Amino acid sequence: MSGITPSELVRDEPAARDERERYDILILDGGSKQAVTSARSLGRAGLRVAVGESVGQFQFNLKPPAFRSRYCARTVTLPDYIGDPAPYAEAIIGFVRDHGVRAVLPTGDASIVELAPYRAQLTVLGCTLAMASDEALKIANDKSLTLEAASRLDIAYPKSVPVAGVEDLRAAEAQFGYPFVLKPTMSWTGEAADRVFPVDVINEAEATEVTTRFLATGCGVLAQQWASGRREGVTLLMADREVLGICGAVAHRTVPLLGGVSVMRESIVVPADILDASVSLVRAIGLDGPSEVEWRRDASGRPLLMEINARLAGTLENANKSGVDFPMLIWQWATGQRVQPVLTYRPGVRTRWLVGDLRWLWNNLRRAGRPDTVSASRAMRTFLWEFTRTRHYDYIDRGDMRPALTELRQIAATARNMLRGKK
Repeated sequence: MSGITPSELVRDEPAARDERERYDILILDGGSKQAVTSARSLGRAGLRVAVGESVGQFQFNLKPPAFRSRYCARTVTLPDYIGDPAPYAEAIIGFVRDHGVRAVLPTGDASIVELAPYRAQLTVLGCTLAMASDEALKIANDKSLTLEAASRLDIAYPKSVPVAGVEDLRAAEAQFGYPFVLKPTMSWTGEAADRVFPVDVINEAEATEVTTRFLATGCGVLAQQWASGRREGVTLLMADREVLGICGAVAHRTVPLLGGVSVMRESIVVPADILDASVSLVRAIGLDGPSEVEWRRDASGRPLLMEINARLAGTLENANKSGVDFPMLIWQWATGQRVQPVLTYRPGVRTRWLVGDLRWLWNNLRRAGRPDTVSASRAMRTFLWEFTRTRHYDYIDRGDMRPALTELRQIAATARNMLRGKK
């Protein structure tokens, strides 16, 4: 993309040529499920919604799903933030200035990190960056600092060993043995093209390779004892220590298998043993805005803190179907309106990301015998049986089907490239 200026990349489809045209909110990361759900929620409420995405995160002939939503009044193609985020941020600031945008809602780790230094410039324009303060983000985005905060509150987490180099792997092996988990302390550093996810390792050779790869991205590394129990999460919207929105969920399946994006989840009443701890931790960090506190139980059922995502969670569609409209609550909070707290919702609501569940099935077949896998026969039965149990699917909305069709085209293109031997 060399030689192209930020102004040339801020494009609109369909075109909105009048620079005086106003938009209420700019939702970023248009390729994410959260962006689609947010656009639908706010668009249905009558807001004028613009959706943006970095050009480095999609191909021009395969637009992000949220770009195709009927509730997206304008699409904004932004410069690539990989390597140099300044043009990306400048393009966003220019769009806000030209169109009177009142709030910018990042839905991905990268956009949150890259936009944070430009918060003051947006504020001068009368626009709120709808995310936590820089001080809170520093703690929430660094797993080492998050665990330090948890330790001060006597919140349990897996046995952990800091890994500054491959020589530290012996200490992890001695403390809890293989298999164990290697985690990047930060999911996004700007040194890699995508988020970095935790990885399970079953021997020294794997641990050495993963550690070397993680350290090359510029992040720290933690070795943690593997917890094998169920995954539970608490999605919160907080402001001035008050809970404005809450929804609990159990992630039945994730991609990657160890604990990545949830592909099959179900709303639950938040168990007492994680409810108070989640709220206390978010308050201690000062994390206003949206967040998700993730937990995993060990073999005995004891909850262990995994991490905090200081953004809208991948379980957003589940919360929405359960009765908690987090995008609307965030819009009200960010624009200084009165927010009526939503503290109750329907438990037992199941939502599924079908493409993600297909990846879960494939990963089980490919990684048989590793942590968090099930047998091929059980994986196939689980995948097929879900069609009889779940009626809510990410991206799929009978009144707004184009995002779902767009995602299917993206998957087909990826599959073709794989068959042709392309990366």
